[in-house]
Amino acid sequence: MDTIRRDLNSTTAQCSSLLTRYSKLAAQASTSYSSSGKLKDDIGRQKEELEQELDGALDTFAAQIDRLANFHATAHPPPSTSATHTLERHRNVLQDYQRERLRTQRSLQEAEDRANLLSSVRDEISTFKTQTGSSVTDSLLAERGKIDNSHRMADATLEQAYATRAEFAAQRSGLSQIQARMNGVAAQVPGLNSVIGMINSRRRRDSVIMGTLIGICTLALLFFVFG
Repeated sequence: MDTIRRDLNSTTAQCSSLLTRYSKLAAQASTSYSSSGKLKDDIGRQKEELEQELDGALDTFAAQIDRLANFHATAHPPPSTSATHTLERHRNVLQDYQRERLRTQRSLQEAEDRANLLSSVRDEISTFKTQTGSSVTDSLLAERGKIDNSHRMADATLEQAYATRAEFAAQRSGLSQIQARMNGVAAQVPGLNSVIGMINSRRRRDSVIMGTLIGICTLALLFFVFG
């Protein structure tokens, strides 16, 4: 019983010392990253060795607590209240140590993630600076070529629209002449008035549909070119 208690006290002190070293290493590591965003080799080795040693000490601490709990469970007479409280206190200390270990490990990981991000940003800035001279000129020429192509497409679209308008004007003139002739015929043949009215209604409907379709197509082309 006394041996188990001495071992527990010794392991408690060992875990406390290792956790202190681990926290100091985390503080040191936050400013000790290489240009690649990784821990420097000596810091990385210390981190791995210390984590292994700390995990081993925590496992030993947990095993010793289990031994003491088993001893209490089979002891005759049962252990005193103070001995039970001591066992519970050791369990709480173990949980605190485990939480501290995880908290410090997360702190190390967050610092490494920040270093990776900063390293990536530095690499992108360096690459941009080395390529600025030629890439900017190439980009401007490419943009100018795109603008010229857009202007040519717009000119072609407008020419097509003007040609379509001229064609519609010619058709409208031809339809007006036909209508004038039909009106003359209708004046001579009374039965054709209703037929002419139906033809005029259909022609107006077709004109509206055609005008709407052409307007939509023209707007779509202009949006595609300048959008």
